[in-house]
Amino acid sequence: MSTRRPRVARVAALILLGLVLGGACGAAGVWQWHRFGQKKTADDELRAAARQPVAPLDEVLAPGRPVDDTIRFRTVTATGRYDGARQLLVRQRQVNDTPGFLVLTPLQTTSGRTLYVDRGFVPVTGAATLTPNVPDPPAGQVQLTVRVLPSEDGGLGTGLPARQIERIDVPELAARDGVQAYPAYVELISSTPAQQGLVALPPPDLTNPAGGAYVAQHLAYVVQWFLFSAFALAGPVVLLLLDRRARRREPGPRPPEPAPAPAPSAPTAPTAPTAPTA
Repeated sequence: MSTRRPRVARVAALILLGLVLGGACGAAGVWQWHRFGQKKTADDELRAAARQPVAPLDEVLAPGRPVDDTIRFRTVTATGRYDGARQLLVRQRQVNDTPGFLVLTPLQTTSGRTLYVDRGFVPVTGAATLTPNVPDPPAGQVQLTVRVLPSEDGGLGTGLPARQIERIDVPELAARDGVQAYPAYVELISSTPAQQGLVALPPPDLTNPAGGAYVAQHLAYVVQWFLFSAFALAGPVVLLLLDRRARRREPGPRPPEPAPAPAPSAPTAPTAPTAPTA
């Protein structure tokens, strides 16, 4: 009994460890499977939205319609006049690996609502605390073809240089400007009349439009975690089988060796007869 109890405890510990590790890896695999499905759906919706035909702004950004992946990257047309006095620069952005600012200008549309337009990009030419000079927007009425993007969360930032913001938070911008705005902002594709002096914005990367890990990576993670789970569950069984095989190969206890027989004593030499004393 003294040797059996430790062995049973060791077997139970191995099985418990395998179940815990296998369950944890299996749960991670299930989570990655859900992420694979979500990412594939998001990528498909974004690609489908980007390929939709050009539509009027008010048809896509209708009041009460959420700005989700079904309209993100939609191409729309808008008409109005730029409000250059409220133009802002969005700091810490990159275009083609070049740091700089996005130029964000409100457009007073013919519907009466304000549309915040990302007109293009200007590279950094000095310290980040300096606000660079950028070209004014075209004067008069303009006709734009733009790409819809959702508002960025987190506020506009604090303690920044004049006319600079950190994020394109549309509700915050509308509240600060005191205007009724569309719930999303847009990236400029083309303008009539054309604008000058800004770097054009590249189209979105539709190979991975939702960003983050690629769809194939999530699928690879699913296979990886389920393999880890199988190894964790099979590991204790394999170790127990190897332990059992090793025990079978161990030699059993040897019987006690018999005591050696006493060596035969040497024969005693005959004693010579003693001569009679005279």
